[in-house]
Parts: sequence; C-alpha cells; structure tokens
Amino acid sequence: MLTAPLASEAFRQTELMAGRADAALLDRLRSTLRRLRALWWAFEPLLDEKEARVVRKRFKRLADIAGEPHEFDAACDLLARAHENCARVGPVVRTLRQERREASAMTCVTLRKAHVDVLLRRALADARRRLEARAEDRTLEEFARQRVTLADDLLSKREHRAARMKRVDAKTLRSIEEAATKLQCLLELFAPVLERGHRHTMPQLLAAQAALVRFHDVLASAAVVRRVAPALNDKQAIDEAVRWLNRAARNESRAALERLRALPHCL
Repeated sequence: MLTAPLASEAFRQTELMAGRADAALLDRLRSTLRRLRALWWAFEPLLDEKEARVVRKRFKRLADIAGEPHEFDAACDLLARAHENCARVGPVVRTLRQERREASAMTCVTLRKAHVDVLLRRALADARRRLEARAEDRTLEEFARQRVTLADDLLSKREHRAARMKRVDAKTLRSIEEAATKLQCLLELFAPVLERGHRHTMPQLLAAQAALVRFHDVLASAAVVRRVAPALNDKQAIDEAVRWLNRAARNESRAALERLRALPHCL
C-alpha cells in the first residue's frame, strides 16, 4: 500500500517511545499521525467511508495528545526570546521548563495505553482488504487528480473565509493548517502520476505551512501559559507573557495569510 512508509515510521516511533519520554520523538509521531490522517482522507471514497472517518478521528485524537509536549517547547522557545527584552517573563519560562518534562512523561504513558500500534495494524488490514476487494474504473492518475483538486479547493475556501475575518481564531487556524497538510501529503503521495502542474506549488505550500505552524505555536503557547498560571502564582508575569504572545500572534497571523494568498492552484 502507498501508506506503508508512513505506517512503518509510526510503528518505529511507537517502539522507541516504549523506552523513553522524548519530546522530539513525540513531535515526529504527531506529524506522522497527522499525515496518516490525511492519507486516509485521500482514499476514503475507496474505503468504508464511515469507518474511515472513525479512523481519522482516532488519528487526530492521538496526534493532539502527542503534540502536547511540543506546545510546551514552543512556549519555552518563544518566551525565551521575549525574556531577552523583558525580564518579567523569566519565572514563566522556568515554570514551563519544569512542566514540559512532566508533560512528555505523561503523554508517553497515555499513548502507550492507547496502543497506537494495534490501532494502526487494524486500520491497515481493513483498508487493504477493502481496496483489494473493490473494482475501480478510474485510473490512478484520474483518482489522484480528483482528490488533489478537492484538497486544493478545501484549502482555498478556508483561506478565503479566514481572509474575511477580523481576527483569525485558533479553530480557523487549525482547519487551514489541516487542509494544507492534507494537500501536501496528497501532492507527495501522488507525485509519480501528477507529472505536471503541481511541482511549482510545493515550495509555496511548504512556506505557507511553516507560517501556519508558527502562528499555531504562538496561540498554543498562550494557552499553555494560562494552564501553568496556577502553578506559578505570579499574575504580573503571566499577564506580561500573554501580552507578548498576543502581539506575536497578530504578526504571525498576517504573515500566514499573506503566504496563503500567494499559493497558486495545483492543477
């Protein structure tokens, strides 16, 4: 199956996770699960659509869990930069670093209990069985173009909706980021049969995704800071950190939307 390389990577990451609580490893697992979710969307018309949606929801839930330590890392990195000009946020950075270690350990425990490898094996077996039993009239190129075009349209619609908003919220951002990830995965997956019309898109898409990730990291960092506020018990430091992150969010929002508007159509 075309999902085999990603599935193998997920299995390897879950095996490594059994031996250590590593924030970088968890972040790679998060990325792999998000990409698997996008691929399940790509092949959903050829699968049991109800079951495929269930699998995608499970991948999303697990990816969100795996991403929690990354949010602490992002908050530490961002506020460490703020600390260079504002010593008041120093206590926040120290608290975040302490909480980060605990978050990584707890996330690993949660994911081990979730048995990610078992879920993935079952999902792969079911998908393989249904694909082998299905008679498909379309060529792979026709199918690929249809799915890539749909993914491109979804991203464009979400970007246009965000452009009309006075303030882009976290939910809207996540939906755009997911659509961009979906499109990137499909372009990479179907690259051998999409010989024209998409190669020029990838650099701009990657740049837009990087901008979206930076924006998401700022918003997630603000949420993390609020979560650790009770442990710190320093309202002035928390307020200063949140103000700095809010300013950063406005800047990253503008940069992300500019990148999105510059995206060409894929096909």
